Amino acid sequence: LKMEKVKKESLIKYAVLGSFCILTLVLALLRVPFWDEANAWMISKSFNLFDLIFHIEKYDGHLFIWHTVLMPFAKFDFFYPYPMYILNWIFCVFALVVFWNKAPFSVLEKSLITFSYPFVWYFGIVARCYSIGILFLFLILSFWKERLKRPYLISLLIILLANTSAMALVGAFSLGLIFLFDLIKERDYKKIVYSILILGFGAISVIVQLWGARFPGVSPLDMTFVFIQNVIHYFFSYYKKDPLFVVIIDKLISLTVIASYIASIFYFARDKNKKAFFFFVSANLLLTFIFLFKYAGNWWHYLFFFVYFISAIWLYRLYSDKTKADKFFKIIFLALLILFCTKTLIFKVNAASFIYDSKSDKIAQIIKKENLINNDTRLYALDDYHQRAIEINPYFKDLKVYTQFGCEKYTKEGYLYNLIPFATGNKNLVDYFANSIDESKNNKGIMKEVKYAPFKSKGIKYTLIYEPLYINRNPDFTIFKIEKIKNGEG
Repeated sequence: LKMEKVKKESLIKYAVLGSFCILTLVLALLRVPFWDEANAWMISKSFNLFDLIFHIEKYDGHLFIWHTVLMPFAKFDFFYPYPMYILNWIFCVFALVVFWNKAPFSVLEKSLITFSYPFVWYFGIVARCYSIGILFLFLILSFWKERLKRPYLISLLIILLANTSAMALVGAFSLGLIFLFDLIKERDYKKIVYSILILGFGAISVIVQLWGARFPGVSPLDMTFVFIQNVIHYFFSYYKKDPLFVVIIDKLISLTVIASYIASIFYFARDKNKKAFFFFVSANLLLTFIFLFKYAGNWWHYLFFFVYFISAIWLYRLYSDKTKADKFFKIIFLALLILFCTKTLIFKVNAASFIYDSKSDKIAQIIKKENLINNDTRLYALDDYHQRAIEINPYFKDLKVYTQFGCEKYTKEGYLYNLIPFATGNKNLVDYFANSIDESKNNKGIMKEVKYAPFKSKGIKYTLIYEPLYINRNPDFTIFKIEKIKNGEG
């Protein structure tokens, strides 16, 4: 009977993982990269490892591992965007293989987590730096019971986790503190010293990369407001056009998330060693701190609350004996997983069309067909965050794009201003932009917004005139001719 059960569970594992692999690979290959994915590719193409660590990552807000992994493919313009998609997909699949083989969850729980919307609709198909972080996180947890026998391996995995993304850095910090506490209790000074040296090296690398990280033009008050808006929208509002059953499921998810978090505090607190409790509380507080005071984030960043929730349960089950409380919590946990799987089926792709249907390839094809950009063109990114310019950049082998500060993007100088939106009301900025206009070039600008009439921005010395040269709808973008005139002369 036991052998039959093992064979049955093994068949389910292969069926679930196989289905996940096929589904997510198809979904990934049907997508077109949005600007964050294109941005990562261009960073990898434009900079070396030294530049990434010492000059670039603080302005990008990420860490170097994902960009380094992409570098060989990006520098040779190798079949963009497919290497990026496949690498991310491999990391996500490997993370789930580790999860299925090592995590102390039932087959039902593992199946529901695998097909939950965070893994299906984001980690598996959107080529960002997050799946590689989840792989390192799950590897750490899979070796956790052997951490005192393999301290150097755990130390290495923690610093690898920390160097994948700011969201993963949170988990690395919490696990690193627990690991160091356990190691010090053992009083094996050789292991303590070498582990601290490895972790210290990782900590220094993170500090070097992110020290001084900021998002210009965004105040802490703005971020707090956006964070509160995100939370309120997620838990208490809905799209008016949504069918009633979608609204009901969304609200059930919200209530179940709240209930599971409240139950978790008491559930983890009853554990004698408190490791899961410390990890759960510290990781959630650190994420909340980031969203409130550093970067309000987008909905995909909030998926790490779910990832760390799973990780805390994993830690708890490594140590604790089953009790009656486990049954109550398991019911809430299963309800949450079932709802997250249901969300996979009703996920609103159109609500995030910029991620799942960016159409950057079509825009690039139109620009090439209409010969809108050539060797004599000096192209400026006019969008806030420069969405259209970033999206099309990888489709042109040698295209140089300039910011409205006159800096070439994806240079050290240009990347400093990568996240500053151009404020036409700021006269000093208008003059700065006007001074960067190259009289010997055909100066053009691109933006996502469609504008049919010319418009102006007036500085102290100069006025810039933006005249639409090419307008396209679906996908939306406008190419402008940019001219400057000295105030009082025209």
